[in-house]
Amino acid sequence: MKTTHLISLFVVLSFTLACERVEPGVQGTNRGELKISLPDAGAPAFETTHAFGDVKKGEQARLTFEVVNTGQDALDIRVIKVETEDTGAFFVQGGTGSVAPQVRRTFSVTFAPVRTGAHTGNLIFETNANAQPARIVLNGNSIP
Repeated sequence: MKTTHLISLFVVLSFTLACERVEPGVQGTNRGELKISLPDAGAPAFETTHAFGDVKKGEQARLTFEVVNTGQDALDIRVIKVETEDTGAFFVQGGTGSVAPQVRRTFSVTFAPVRTGAHTGNLIFETNANAQPARIVLNGNSIP
């Protein structure tokens, strides 16, 4: 009889843990969530795009933006990286670290093309809370 109660308790406990509500894009019980706020882009978003437009080869264009923790717990930004085939065309300023709930943190990304033509990349933010990385899709065109 004790065995039956233990198995029943295990099944109820397992079911309860498995049914915990987890919001889309958020892992576990941490409720921190990173959103990206671009100037003049409206409400902060999990994924967004920025086009630098035409920039002369050898010159630079910079975008200053904010990330905001829209969640209820601290958010740890673990990795910030630029993924691109155009090595050196985009680089980010601002480091990893913790962001308290409802707090904004400033970053910037620079487009500094070394060859003419179109350039693309992704600025990726990996955190302790989001299942998928937040990102800014970057585009720029280098002219002579």
